[in-house]
Amino acid sequence: MTSNIHTNSNWLKEYKSKLFLTDRQKEVLIGTLLGDGSIKISVSGKAARLQICQSFDYKEYVFWKKSIFKEWVLSGPKYYKVNNSLIFRTVSHPEIYKFYSKFYINKVKKIPKDINDILKSNLSLAVWFMDDGNGYHHANSYRLSTYAFGYEGNLLLQKCLLENFGLNTHLFKDSKGFQIYIPTRGGDANKFKKLIFDHIIPKMKYKFRNTSPVETDLKK
Repeated sequence: MTSNIHTNSNWLKEYKSKLFLTDRQKEVLIGTLLGDGSIKISVSGKAARLQICQSFDYKEYVFWKKSIFKEWVLSGPKYYKVNNSLIFRTVSHPEIYKFYSKFYINKVKKIPKDINDILKSNLSLAVWFMDDGNGYHHANSYRLSTYAFGYEGNLLLQKCLLENFGLNTHLFKDSKGFQIYIPTRGGDANKFKKLIFDHIIPKMKYKFRNTSPVETDLKK
């Protein structure tokens, strides 16, 4: 038994040594961290793993993400009946730890102050929208749910969207906190859609149809 464990540990160590994040994987990882994804630090504190958790209703999206990180994922997704979700995790790796050190402070996810240097690609923007965005019944506009990032984090994101993507946005506050609203006025909603549309997988294109299941009563 000990010999098998030792052999497996050596195999895994060698396997991890050959892994590196491609540009596409980094872009999807960035969008995922702005959305529903999380990073778990290893016991050693020198490596970390990405965790993806989505409702089973969006299994196509989960498997799409797994296909992006296919060489990083050795098992799963696993189904959890208690919350009807699918979860998979990557292996722990120093390359993912670099993103942990950027996006986490005291184990809490935050927006890095240099987000302008990180969030640059349309693919990252699309993944963020698929994770945490939607349209509205009453207007051809879009929302990005950014409650977890607080006022300062939202300001950083708002500045990044303007400077890197040319998108004028508004911050709105409701009982849960702040979120980003991309308005129809000025053509920003249409510009946003054009930037990300080709990257949205078929299962998630319902988000463009202004049929959000939950309407948030926004207040300035």
